[in-house]
Amino acid sequence: MTRRSFVLSAAAAAGTHIRWGLGIVTWTVRAQKSKQPLDWPEILSDIAQGGFEGVEPFTQRVLPITDESMARLEGELPKYKLRVASIYWADQFHLPEQHARIRKECHRFLGYLKRFGSDRLTIGPPGPSVEDEAKAISSMAKIMNEVGKIAVEQYGIRTGVHNHVGGLIENPRQIDQLMEETDPRYFGLSPDVAQIFMGGGHPVRMVEKYKKRLVYLHYKDIRAYHRGLQSYADNVIELGRGVIDFPALHRILKSVNYRGWITIDLDNARISPLESAKVQREYIDRVLKPIYA
Repeated sequence: MTRRSFVLSAAAAAGTHIRWGLGIVTWTVRAQKSKQPLDWPEILSDIAQGGFEGVEPFTQRVLPITDESMARLEGELPKYKLRVASIYWADQFHLPEQHARIRKECHRFLGYLKRFGSDRLTIGPPGPSVEDEAKAISSMAKIMNEVGKIAVEQYGIRTGVHNHVGGLIENPRQIDQLMEETDPRYFGLSPDVAQIFMGGGHPVRMVEKYKKRLVYLHYKDIRAYHRGLQSYADNVIELGRGVIDFPALHRILKSVNYRGWITIDLDNARISPLESAKVQREYIDRVLKPIYA
């Protein structure tokens, strides 16, 4: 399969309501702990064997989002008949002095997505250490409107924020402010449902509230959460084994005829990444697919 035929066939399949991907965090966390090298074939092979359709790279050190790494990924994807669901871009979006650089930098991420035939850019919030939270979120909203407009008008790509515990966009108050101060034509919400829970929100209520601004979703399950944990990943678990009400979330998606990607973002695979993928795929097929049949 040539790259062109691969992209065309992927685009033709995009009419499917839900497409399922896996985030590479499952593999990168293990690689960091074991200090073992990691490259795309290992990840893509597990994803394909697990029954998923896409992969989500993100800005980190093990497999960084660079020209070299993305070129290797581009060459490997057709071998496994996989697509890029989205790219997760974390940066200092709240700092006005960084905005000129971010305006230029967004073209790099959007260009990668365009090459991959992907149409979703996911924004990771900066850290929470700010002097004035409301002012920092307003500054982030300003550049997000600009990036979102560039993405839609020049690349045909939609952009949304991924809420994250321990980040500037963590809890319902912060999510609400960013949504209020961004233009729904250009910017939306790409929620991680377990991160909503950890940030003190109610995943079902939050997704219901912003159901018409959903761009992309992370499904993640968690057994419980309290801030005394050294790492929230200690309680992250495969779908259906924790406290998140995925059937209710899926019914909301059906109510708005959501069409797009849901990526499973499992930070801590207690079994192998491949076996975790199979467990989650079984849950999707048995519990969630019938809801959105």
